[in-house]
Amino acid sequence: MKNLLSFDIKSDFGFLKKPDTNEPMYLTFNMIHKPFVLGLLGAILGERGFQKNEVLPDYYLKLKDTQIGIKPLNDEKGNFQKTVIKYNNGVGYASKETGGNLIITEQTLVKPSYRIYLLTNNQELVRRIQNYEAEFLPYLGKNDFSLWWENVQVHDYEEFEPQESFKVSSLFIKQTTVKDGKEIDENLDFWEMDFLNGEFMYFERLPTGYDEELFQYEYQPFVLTTFKLKKDYKIDNLYQLDNDEVIQVF
Repeated sequence: MKNLLSFDIKSDFGFLKKPDTNEPMYLTFNMIHKPFVLGLLGAILGERGFQKNEVLPDYYLKLKDTQIGIKPLNDEKGNFQKTVIKYNNGVGYASKETGGNLIITEQTLVKPSYRIYLLTNNQELVRRIQNYEAEFLPYLGKNDFSLWWENVQVHDYEEFEPQESFKVSSLFIKQTTVKDGKEIDENLDFWEMDFLNGEFMYFERLPTGYDEELFQYEYQPFVLTTFKLKKDYKIDNLYQLDNDEVIQVF
């Protein structure tokens, strides 16, 4: 039987670079994504990373079928504070400008933290996470932003089939329109629900893996919401944990 465990990661800063932006500023994803989490797990296990262009790394090929879930912690409605950092890259090949100095501007996450859910039968990975052991020091997008994990929990779990309206605690992949899937109090309109009850919906298009021919990210639309969803709203791979949370793994 597979183990379902969770652990929390955090860092003072983070940079999860969006590959489609480079001028005038490098932008970051707000949420961590599956390729990043697989890299984190690869660092824990000591698997080799990227070595050369158009060759996927060992950690990805070995772990790509691992199912994970993601939940942001200590955030403001799913959206972490960001700041802009400028610095100089003074290595000679960084820029063709006089002096070889490249000024880089990066959007940077401030104090990001996430709960990672992991459904796996890799007992060596489970053992290392439970014992707080890593072959390589993990970092949040740049080796300046080292991170560690805490609060490891092993959960009893079962597949979740909604019998009534329900909430999902983690990010989930949007298969159909969320607005039509919300459970709405007939006495309140949409805006009253939002402002009076503090409910929110957060959306972000995130990588879920790599296209193994083009060597580019594959994306899915993700949602985080505190709204209740109708029992017939379609979400795949839902699990209910022993603390009654419902999460999606993908």
